[in-house]
Amino acid sequence: MLRRAIPFFASRNARFGVRHKSSGGRRPKKKVYHRVAELDRAMELRKKPLMILQLTSLIQSQPHHSPLFLRDLEKNVGFVRKWAFMALIDKHPSVFRVAGTPPSVSLTARAQTLAQEEAQARASMEPLLVTNLRKLLMLCVDCKLPLQTLDLVGPQWGLPSDFKECLVPKYPQFFAVRRFRGRDCLVLEDWDSTLAVTARETRYVCLDDNHYIHCRSFFI
Repeated sequence: MLRRAIPFFASRNARFGVRHKSSGGRRPKKKVYHRVAELDRAMELRKKPLMILQLTSLIQSQPHHSPLFLRDLEKNVGFVRKWAFMALIDKHPSVFRVAGTPPSVSLTARAQTLAQEEAQARASMEPLLVTNLRKLLMLCVDCKLPLQTLDLVGPQWGLPSDFKECLVPKYPQFFAVRRFRGRDCLVLEDWDSTLAVTARETRYVCLDDNHYIHCRSFFI
């Protein structure tokens, strides 16, 4: 006797048994990680300067140039990292100074002088950073680049960590932040043809196919 075929739409409430693959009661193999001593050493050397710079920025961000109270350190960096920063303060007395009641941490006179010189150097480098950022956006498709990508490559380009707050709003004629496909992107607002030249073209002017003459200024 032939069985009657049941249409797909008629078997809507049918239940099907699913067989799960079993590992036979054995535990999965534990992943084994091998540490590389050279890589660990490089990460430790990179971690310490980053912590010093982070604490220095935290002290400089206090209102009215007031010192940072140690009791407020936990609010900014968390309970666990607080003790790492406390050990960092004790290890670098030439950079950080602890005084007062309640105790507070501030920069030493030498560290404060270096911080002021660094701020002046950054201010003098700002026009160059703006020009390089404009050139980078001109090389990108549709003259835009995700902010997440700039956060990764920004330190190699010399961009400050807070360039979205201090650099982009300062030059609205050049940059704008817009959202594309769920991501915030930095968009170039003005195309400058004088920037679309290579470094070699700025140094030489072509006379013919075989001869070049040195030029100290930009060609027009």
